[in-house]
Amino acid sequence: MIIATAGHVDHGKTSLIRALTGVDTDRLAEEKRRGLTIELGFAWLPSETGELLGFIDVPGHERFIGTMLAGVAGVDMALLVVAADDGVMPQTREHLAILQLLGVRELALAISRCDLVDDAQRERVVEQVQALAAEAGWSQADVWRVSSTSGQGIDALRQALQQPAEQPEVRPSDSPARFMIDRRFSIAGAGCVVTGTLVSGRLQVGQKLWLHGQEVRVRSLQRASSEVAEVRAGQRCALNLGGAVSSDQPQRADWLSELVLPLSDRLDVSLTQLPDSHWHRGVLQLHLGTAVHPVRVVLLDEAAGLAQLMLEQPVPAVWGDRFIIRDPAANTTLGGGRVLDPQGVGRGRSKPQRLALLAAWSNASTPSEVLAAALQPGAVALPELALKLNLPAEQLEQLLPDAGLIVLAAAGQRVAVTEPFCEARWQHLAERLADWHQQHPELLGPGEGQIGLVGCLQLPLPLARQLLQRWQTEGRLQRTAWALHLPQHRPQLQPGDAELLARVVDELAPCGLRPPIVGELATALEMELAALKAFLLRMQRSGELIAVAPNRYYLPSQVEGLVAVARQLVADSPSGSFNAAQYRDASGIGRNLTIQVLEYLDRAGVTRFVREQRFLVAG
Repeated sequence: MIIATAGHVDHGKTSLIRALTGVDTDRLAEEKRRGLTIELGFAWLPSETGELLGFIDVPGHERFIGTMLAGVAGVDMALLVVAADDGVMPQTREHLAILQLLGVRELALAISRCDLVDDAQRERVVEQVQALAAEAGWSQADVWRVSSTSGQGIDALRQALQQPAEQPEVRPSDSPARFMIDRRFSIAGAGCVVTGTLVSGRLQVGQKLWLHGQEVRVRSLQRASSEVAEVRAGQRCALNLGGAVSSDQPQRADWLSELVLPLSDRLDVSLTQLPDSHWHRGVLQLHLGTAVHPVRVVLLDEAAGLAQLMLEQPVPAVWGDRFIIRDPAANTTLGGGRVLDPQGVGRGRSKPQRLALLAAWSNASTPSEVLAAALQPGAVALPELALKLNLPAEQLEQLLPDAGLIVLAAAGQRVAVTEPFCEARWQHLAERLADWHQQHPELLGPGEGQIGLVGCLQLPLPLARQLLQRWQTEGRLQRTAWALHLPQHRPQLQPGDAELLARVVDELAPCGLRPPIVGELATALEMELAALKAFLLRMQRSGELIAVAPNRYYLPSQVEGLVAVARQLVADSPSGSFNAAQYRDASGIGRNLTIQVLEYLDRAGVTRFVREQRFLVAG
């Protein structure tokens, strides 16, 4: 369990930790000279069960509020220290507001320097602090009257703090590790060491993590100066990364993560504005984890508390990350909140559908609820959503409902779509095809790229093709060569074309997989070459014939024979592929025609050419 102090400067936070743990957290010479905490300090206190209670001592001076924010990020509990002889001061209120915005779950109130005041003054401060805490949402916060000098109340406070440590709230450790760095230093012979808080997952010696796209390895782990084999989410520790890192990275503000999280310079967030805060459109400060970033805030829906944070440099964030917004010029805290979508959108960010999704995500408390809200529009890209939640894609898919969904997968993409989404897309597609058939009765149907047929499905092309294949299997849609058409549609041939087509079929059918070239066909039919070419082009558009090569036309059944040869070669091949020579021998059509046929199969999306080999395209 991790506890951070909070409170006004010179209210005795460091002295209280020293009295509780015996550790002086002021380690810098300037801190000792000035009697003022400047940097984060750390101390440990074991419980009777051996569970370690970690303390983070933060500065109270307003000049070091950024350091204070780095210290309280990711803690389980805060100890708000208020001096009995001073009472509530400006940083008392600001620190309490920050703890509230960061979602710190537990709060204890320590009234320090009680040996310097009478009972009446002490109780006045107690009432004042209790009222302030209750207003911020901690109406049941315990109050401890202590003196670090005389030892009054120290033992009782220590015992009370150790009780939650013996039964700590368990954070989920089954998600990938994310480690928030708050300090870096080097040890001779060991190399780079970083300290911080494990926000999620588990860490083990030898584990590989990512830092700015670079892979690093955990050489050793320490808690309270003792070597450990594993660290769980919610625990502080030190990681030895050895010498395989640069001299300037990592530093405080960096993250070590098990997944390679995408960077983004737009964060869609749930934003709480503090009362009487003065916001402006200029550059503000975003405190996210232990980092500070320049940011501009764009309100998307002020009533719903939705906003977009626009950063100068991209950051790796995930859903649920807490943040604080401050005005550096006025040195005041303006508000804070939670990250809803770490990959905020640029276009359409204020559309009703987008705002509804963000509002649902702001009310969600688990990945399952985030997934359910993402599915409401009908489709969700699973790998992208998994990274937003810091989850492996397989773990996210385990949260999918058992029924009512179709998972489309192709070219490394996976999208879950609801049955109503699919049905609506089919109705749209069917209407467009029906209109096209009515306008072009002589043609069989359009190709994928015509009239935006695939675009109307609102899916990436490989996945849209999967839906098309699904509808073909169901019999709703038919595809002949490149043409898509409704099953009931038949092209209306021009007068005389039906008779000539029958003659052409009689010439082509007996030739198997090697029909005659156009010139030979014209001679056999005793036709002018130009007239035959015009006819063959009309028949291609109507779907009756297929131009596999510029001078060679096939019947649809003959093209199926060409595809069948490719499928058989793949089925018989240990590598699942074949080359041109193998196709030539299996088909018996000769070398030159083989090249033309294979190039056609590539264009038609039947095969894929990779390093002199051809593979069948899925679906």
